[in-house]
Amino acid sequence: MALKSRKKLLRNLANITTLIRVILIFFAISFLFHNGSRFCIWGIMVLLLAFLLDGVDGIMAKKFDANNKVGDLIDTLGDRITENTLLVFLVYKNLIPLFVPLIFITRSFISDFVRFLAFQKGIKTFLINTSYLGYCLVASKSSRIIYLVLKFTVFLLGAFIIAYPDIGICTFILPQVVFYSAIIITIINLVRFTVLLWDSRMILRETFYAVD
Repeated sequence: MALKSRKKLLRNLANITTLIRVILIFFAISFLFHNGSRFCIWGIMVLLLAFLLDGVDGIMAKKFDANNKVGDLIDTLGDRITENTLLVFLVYKNLIPLFVPLIFITRSFISDFVRFLAFQKGIKTFLINTSYLGYCLVASKSSRIIYLVLKFTVFLLGAFIIAYPDIGICTFILPQVVFYSAIIITIINLVRFTVLLWDSRMILRETFYAVD
């Protein structure tokens, strides 16, 4: 019985790591709330730790054979909370335009609804993307890593500006980099979303034209 419980705990380590990652984001925002204070350094460190854990949960899922449909949904949920919360925070700090989180949040609701429909049919998160373009831009590991790094770069640079507002580069150059980088990742977000909808067209058709 104890061995069975231990195996169950190990299989849930990835989900627990995702939960910790989300909690760390709230701590990071709390530390970064006060511009230029010594707490901002802690905010940057916590943000870095959360980013590292984003890769660790996937490794744990594979190592402990927890790579299942529910785990994929929980990981996606953690990503949504993380990115949307940080984007709203950057808007609050006047670093990025308001339309960026609005697009991300709207896209999150719609795409996760589509993924839920696929989940009901037994299709794992990234197996929806059956087209070549869908695989290259959405489902492939390399595309997900690149997209994650781009988003994290925006978050980290934004945190650096908040931590060191009096440094010249944080006054003139980095704010422009963060502003336009946020627009770029929003465009990428919309492209990936469009591809997801195209690859999910059969699922959507079956759902909305289903006969009771």
